[in-house]
Amino acid sequence: MTHSRMVRSLALPVLLLSAACGDSEDSIPVRTCEVMLTYAPQQSLVGAVSVAGEWNGFSSSALRMADRGDGVYTARLEGLEPRDYGYRFVIGQQQVMDPQNPYSRWVRAEEYSRLTVPDCRQPMLELRRFSATPEGVLDVEVAYVDGTDESGPDQGKVVVTLDGQPRPDAFDAKTGRITLHEEALGQGKHHVKVVATDKAGRSAEPLYLPFWVEPQKFRWESGLMYFAFTDRFLNARPDNDGPVADVDPIANYQGGDFAGITRKLEDGYFDSLGVKVLWISPVDQNPEGRFIGTGGKYYSGYHGYWPTQPRTTQHRFGSLEELRALTAAAHKKGIRVIADLVLNHVHQEHPYWVDHREDDWFNTSASCVCGSQDCDWEEKRLTCKFTDYLPDFNWRSSNMVDQFIADTLWWLEEADFDGFRMDAVKHMDQVAGRTLRGRLRDLTAMTGTEFYLVGETFVGADGRSQIARYISPRELDGQFDFPLYWPVREAFADGQSLERVDQAVRENEVYYAPGTLNSPFLGNHDVARFMSQAAKQLEGEGGDPWSSARPAATVTDAAAFEKAKYGFTFVLTQPGVPLIYYGDEVGLPGAGDPDNRRLMRFDSTLTALEAELLEHVRKLGQARRASPALQTGSRHTLRVEKDLYVYQRSLPDGQGAVVAINRSDVERPLVVEPLGSLAASAATYVDVFSGRTLQLAGTETQMVVPARSVAVYVPRAE
Repeated sequence: MTHSRMVRSLALPVLLLSAACGDSEDSIPVRTCEVMLTYAPQQSLVGAVSVAGEWNGFSSSALRMADRGDGVYTARLEGLEPRDYGYRFVIGQQQVMDPQNPYSRWVRAEEYSRLTVPDCRQPMLELRRFSATPEGVLDVEVAYVDGTDESGPDQGKVVVTLDGQPRPDAFDAKTGRITLHEEALGQGKHHVKVVATDKAGRSAEPLYLPFWVEPQKFRWESGLMYFAFTDRFLNARPDNDGPVADVDPIANYQGGDFAGITRKLEDGYFDSLGVKVLWISPVDQNPEGRFIGTGGKYYSGYHGYWPTQPRTTQHRFGSLEELRALTAAAHKKGIRVIADLVLNHVHQEHPYWVDHREDDWFNTSASCVCGSQDCDWEEKRLTCKFTDYLPDFNWRSSNMVDQFIADTLWWLEEADFDGFRMDAVKHMDQVAGRTLRGRLRDLTAMTGTEFYLVGETFVGADGRSQIARYISPRELDGQFDFPLYWPVREAFADGQSLERVDQAVRENEVYYAPGTLNSPFLGNHDVARFMSQAAKQLEGEGGDPWSSARPAATVTDAAAFEKAKYGFTFVLTQPGVPLIYYGDEVGLPGAGDPDNRRLMRFDSTLTALEAELLEHVRKLGQARRASPALQTGSRHTLRVEKDLYVYQRSLPDGQGAVVAINRSDVERPLVVEPLGSLAASAATYVDVFSGRTLQLAGTETQMVVPARSVAVYVPRAE
């Protein structure tokens, strides 16, 4: 197999055009500070285009923009002091935001595009060339660009590292050029870091360049996503345990830690499931005490959603070094790690609340407790707080935005994360996701490394519009697919018609834009366990997580495990990035939160039914990881009835997969008509479970689906 060489040569696209000029290639370039705004409309315009900005009080006599002659308009701004400014383009009588600028600034309760004018005396680092090949050959060139006062670099404070190891010979103090060449880098994730300070003590914005060396381009759809709920997954270090006094164990710390997840990474547990994306709980320190939560019960911060410190790990989970060991163990196996990101609120003990409660960082006077009287969850979603001890952030504060995005990028670098799951998306202004995506997009532009942003917007089956509003190349890659989840639960756990699921899938296909990477799922940490609903354990008081009638430790109903096999077969063969919520792969029971967050069980602690379900899920995960069609192929329904569902996934090159689910007690001989590229195929497919074969033959394709069975047919290996 041959691989194309990935080469990136660029300067970051920014609103401030900071041209570097020097007398020659043998001298250090010097920064020039020219503020240039550019507007490239999607269609040709008639009439003048202007820009109104905060620099002149949004004067009605807006600055006229010049047409370059190619339909692009420019305006040069002079004499601006270093700070942030809001602006909009003016076309006729209409003001519009800058479509190319992901960053915004709120001025007098109105949103504007955000222009940041820096202090041009500050030096800068400019990426001139970046190249990394699948064979591990790295070439990087960076220019140190002096500030306008030409202080010159402090040679001892220009530091270049590769994977944390200093490369002192990379910097040429005479030319300001930083060059790095490396051969035979190992497979996995790497990073280059450059920091620089001039002789006047001014520091350049550090340059962080994360990249991967791997045989082929990674796709987020290539495998499954697994949520390892940190405290409830595996306790590998009892010495860092520490339950909070006078809190019921189901709402308390139970000992899971970073080291436990790392152990399972090294043991190959996630590999065996076909996992390519690992999602972990929020990593920030949470409060030490107990607090009233749902149902008037006391809870500890075991879940991670009550941050009390920035840039500090929850000590019960482990140190920053142990967190780095977790991501390093994942990266050795090509697995990406995303962290749960809490941006809507902090706990009242957090220094940001203590220090900035009187500033504009929080929705103080405008805030009420979500769901209380006159405080509707939807109507007040941007300003309400989840409870009194969780003050709600005001994302219209530029200072607050800057701090939280800086904290998030600190975690990205220090923990070596590959993306984030954004909690409570609908409760924040969209500036949150758009600003973070903008910064991540800057990193992607430099090295090609892509970061996954998936959101959590808890909605009902009719909530597609609420989900879709946050998904775009400027914001989230996708969201957890709640509108599909409810029909999946009703059909597979409750036995309703599979036609309901097919209808939901078809609605998704016409609703979301191409490229959307939603995550279908069978269960998550906010709903009762699928297995308990399938086994009808939630009736009466069984659904109350605090009741003595809540589900027992194990499920013994074989029919419930059969339902889980049907459900997993569907979910894990869908487009997007399918999720396994920890424990669902073995059929953990549980009522609602927090009973749905029981301690995970492994190996000899599993019953025969649980072990059988685990093996089924492993085969599904391995099939997806090995099949390009199951990862990214288009989906078409071939047959759907109340208890029968047959569909295909296919690629333009003829690769495909056929999935069949038969819940009835009757064997079903069928003639199906493959579509698209499979219509002309005569390939032989093999079921990953039974080994039965399927001969494609266009409109004459015959298949037999045994009673109460599933099949995933993939091309027979040559």
